[in-house]
Amino acid sequence: MTATTDFMVAIELGSTKITGVAGRKRSDGTLDILAYAAEEASACIRKGVIFNIDKTAIAVTSILNRLEAALDAPIARVYVGIGGQSLHTVKNSACRHFDEETRITSAIVSELIAVNRTIQMAGQEILEVVPQEYRVDSGMLAEPVGVVSSAIEGRFLNIVAHTAVRQRIEACFAQTKTRIAGCLIAPLEMARTVLTDAELRSGCVLVDFGAETTTVQVYKDHLLRHLAVIPLGGASITKDICSLKIEEADAEQLKLDYANVFTHPQTENRSAGADNGNSYTYGTEGATVSARLLSEIAEARQEEIIANVWHQVSLSGYDDKLMGGIIVTGGASAISGLQEAIVAKTHIEKFRYAPYVGLSVESVSPEPLTKDGRTVTLLSLLAAARENCCGQQEQQIGSLFDEEGEDAAAKAERERDEKEALIQQQKDKAVRLARQKEDEEAARRAIKAKEDADRRAAERAAEEIENIRKKKEEDDEERRRRRQNSLFGLLQKKWEKFTQELMDDEEKKV
Repeated sequence: MTATTDFMVAIELGSTKITGVAGRKRSDGTLDILAYAAEEASACIRKGVIFNIDKTAIAVTSILNRLEAALDAPIARVYVGIGGQSLHTVKNSACRHFDEETRITSAIVSELIAVNRTIQMAGQEILEVVPQEYRVDSGMLAEPVGVVSSAIEGRFLNIVAHTAVRQRIEACFAQTKTRIAGCLIAPLEMARTVLTDAELRSGCVLVDFGAETTTVQVYKDHLLRHLAVIPLGGASITKDICSLKIEEADAEQLKLDYANVFTHPQTENRSAGADNGNSYTYGTEGATVSARLLSEIAEARQEEIIANVWHQVSLSGYDDKLMGGIIVTGGASAISGLQEAIVAKTHIEKFRYAPYVGLSVESVSPEPLTKDGRTVTLLSLLAAARENCCGQQEQQIGSLFDEEGEDAAAKAERERDEKEALIQQQKDKAVRLARQKEDEEAARRAIKAKEDADRRAAERAAEEIENIRKKKEEDDEERRRRRQNSLFGLLQKKWEKFTQELMDDEEKKV
């Protein structure tokens, strides 16, 4: 078998399964899947977040070993998706004032973004910044570079998560001794492969119904406007069915085969699950459960999830601007009656079920080709990968030569590979340090610019206050002078009238 040396690897840390895929992108955009592997995740991942690093590392190592065996090549680095319960967006703004009209440059915009990144959020970190609009003298603009203005205000949407999310991922892959080529925000990558250009432009909401979480994203004018992860999913319905004293495996199967989440009495086409007399058999002992009760339990929980989804859409402020409608995907999205339940709750008629990525995919194994919403995130992560993940062998086969009798050419090649790997590690570290230094320097410049702008604004405000005070004093003096003049004139007239009356009296006496 010829070893494959050109491929990329993506890992999805799901709540029920950890999945890995290796493949490459052809020139026509087709994803060519070369290997696939999966491991159970219930013992180490909860609601999309690692809670047991050691067990996760063991599962990831098993996946990487199986991928390497299928590829007949070593894996040096991987792309990992970040998602889970703590992922959400936070709005923020940053502004800068100029002494005179100034042409906005990309450097000024970068400084605003750097200032935005300096906001303090206890226990959370900013994973990515999505610029929304910029306010300049002429109004709101999506692209302000080149515009002349005396001030600029940037409005940003920060995608944040708990600091432990990334730290646990890095700790896990450190144990596997595999480098992380990139931590990708899984919902964003999914949106890029699922949503159409028309949906992104006209406004839509993308809902990923997972096992333990439901992710909501709102888009308008090709920009992310809101993102939130709800800690409820398909497993919540399964657990509710388990309350009927049904084993979890049987409850899951009953949910998939028979549950209907929309059995409203007014619907004409409701399933048999709404009929009082029907029942379903499950388990090896032939136990039964009422069809109506099963669907009522599933419907109640699904209504709660949809209500939470719509609440997040309302919080975005775009609930009346979704001309592109609602797009649904994810492993828990195939349940019967979901479309009817969503339309009834949101009153949005435009609905699209997206069980697969909007890409052409070919695969040597059948799992990545299953169009049930379960592989959408994994394939989206692979589609976002850029760097070749194949690495050189770091260990020599010891069965041919011992350390002292190692073949000279093989030894030289091994030493050369080790040296190249060390140099590459040093380069990677230097690049990271350089980027970190650039970000810190940009942030310092931005903070200084903001302080200077605030100082100048304070000086201008103090000057304006002093001018107002002087103007008030002048106005008071003018009013006083006018009152004095007005009083003097009144007294003068009264004196003249008095003297005239005296003279008239004298004349009469004469």
